[in-house]
Amino acid sequence: MASRILTLRCDVAIKDLLCRAIREYAYAAYPEGGSDCAQVARYTLLEAAAAIDAAITTEHGEAAVSRRLRTTLQAAIVYHFDRLDAASGSGSVHQRAVFAGILKGEPLSRAALDVAIAADGGNTDT
Repeated sequence: MASRILTLRCDVAIKDLLCRAIREYAYAAYPEGGSDCAQVARYTLLEAAAAIDAAITTEHGEAAVSRRLRTTLQAAIVYHFDRLDAASGSGSVHQRAVFAGILKGEPLSRAALDVAIAADGGNTDT
C-alpha cells in the first residue's frame, strides 16, 4: 500500500519559496467568499504552508503533508512559475523540473535551484 504521507525535503530557502508559492496560489485560486468547497481548499493549502514552514528549519530539512495535496501543490508551483515567466518574459523549464522532483520525495537545495536558474537564463524572483 502506498504511503499516505508526502515527505518534502529541502533547505530553508526552498521552503520559503515553496510556502510563498502555496500561499499565493491559495489566495488566487480560492478567494474569500467562494463556495464552501473552495474555502476548505484554501484553508487546507494555507494550513499546509504553515505546517511546512514550521517543520523545515536549518536543523531539520523535512516536512510531511498528506499525499492528497500533491496535485494541488503542483498547481501552486505551476502558478508560481507561470507568473514568474509572464513577468520576466522568459522560461523556467529547469526550475519547474527541480520543483517537480520535490513532490516525488527528492531533496532540493538552493544550490540545485541556482543551477536550474542558470540553465533557464537567470530567470528568478528571489
